[in-house]
Amino acid sequence: MIILDTNVISESLRPRCRDAVTAWLDAQAAESLYLTAINAAELWAGVAVMPEGTRKAALEASLDDLLARLFGARRLDFDHDTARSYAELTRRTMAAGTLLPLADGLIAAIALAQGFAVATRDIAPFQATGVAVINLWEYRG
Repeated sequence: MIILDTNVISESLRPRCRDAVTAWLDAQAAESLYLTAINAAELWAGVAVMPEGTRKAALEASLDDLLARLFGARRLDFDHDTARSYAELTRRTMAAGTLLPLADGLIAAIALAQGFAVATRDIAPFQATGVAVINLWEYRG
């Protein structure tokens, strides 16, 4: 099972998605791909700060339905146990001299709790946590 990082979801929604990302997504079984509440928050924040216009209005009107259609019930929440795991990840990465961005750390904690990998372009923070990482931008199908 694989959590799609926010940059993967955003890329897939672009009018001209990178070929490597499209090829990798097309090669996956939809039921193996997951979204976290953290990704949803990042996506909504991204739409909120977009300049006013047609694209923003369209995304505001359709993002919930789009995520429901793409992921259905395959959405993972951040719970109390995952919060404790996040704290431990933060301690470990800080001890190793690595700064763990908040959203990446929260997603990594969810992935580790579930035993899932993370598909992303931004591999370094996830590698620092020990989660399995897939870099779609290097996919060669």
